[in-house]
Order: sequence, then C-alpha cells, then structure tokens
Amino acid sequence: MLKKGEVVVYGSRGLCMLKDIAIPPFLSAGKEKLYYQLSSASDKSAVLYVPVDGGEDKMRDVISEEEAKELMDHLEEMDSLSVSTGKKAEAEIAEVVKRNDAPEMLALVKGLYKLRIERTQNGKKLASMNERYLSLSEKLLYPELAFALKTEVDKVKKTVTGTLNRVLQEAS
Repeated sequence: MLKKGEVVVYGSRGLCMLKDIAIPPFLSAGKEKLYYQLSSASDKSAVLYVPVDGGEDKMRDVISEEEAKELMDHLEEMDSLSVSTGKKAEAEIAEVVKRNDAPEMLALVKGLYKLRIERTQNGKKLASMNERYLSLSEKLLYPELAFALKTEVDKVKKTVTGTLNRVLQEAS
C-alpha cells in the first residue's frame, strides 16, 4: 500500500501526489472501501479517486534522477518514434500515451517534432490529431522529468524543445 505524500505516475494522468487514503464521500452506505486520493501535477484542480484494491496496477514509480539525466543527456542521439500516417496513426500514438513510459514518451515527442518540422518545410501544418498528442505527451512527460531532476517544468520544456528544434533542423 502506498503512503500519503508519495508521488507516482498514474496511467495517462501523469504525475500525481497521494493526498489521502480514505473512503470517499460519494460512496453509498454499505459500499465503503478505501480509495487513494490523488492530486494531478498537470491539473491542480483535478482530484482522482483510485480504489486501493487493484489501483496500483495502473501506477508506477517516477523515473529516477539518473534515468532522467540519461534521457536528457542522450536526447540528441536517441531514436525518435516513427509516427505512422493514416488511420493506424491515432491508435498507435494513443497506445504509447496510455503506457506513459518516459523513454517511449520522449521518443514520441521527438517523432512528432520531427514530423512537424518536415511538414513545415513542405509548407504544411502538423495534423491537429498529432498536435493534440504532442501537447498531451509533453503535458505528461515534462512534469515527471522535472520532478526527477528537481527542477521546473518550464526549464525541462525549454531544454527539450530547444534541443529537438536545433537537432532536427540540422538533420533536415
């Protein structure tokens, strides 16, 4: 069982802090059971209730500081996730977001940035679906990296976007 104050990654909701373990007020009499009360880092007003029984299946530990440094240090040479086009694309991208695995998410962000640059160079915009998933991926990934590195989300975003724009512009 988790403890109050722990920080975890909860599925595709991202970085969350465990605020309480209690019986939520919305449960009817006779159906009381313990829930984790989570506070989302990306949406401060969101309160998530997750049943203690089985709830940890969708949670994972935040990556370590070493893992985060490794990802940031090797961002330039890491492979980008090849983003499909057409009808399969959304299902594939959604599956990556659902898993919310930091290295895979960073590869997705890199792949979507690469696609955006390629399309811009051809006088086109990135498809709205891809923009939506890029935004969501960044919203899930950057707080986790920032927490692991003990820094600000904006600093992580600036570093990642600056590196990707520079590297991908040079490559094209």
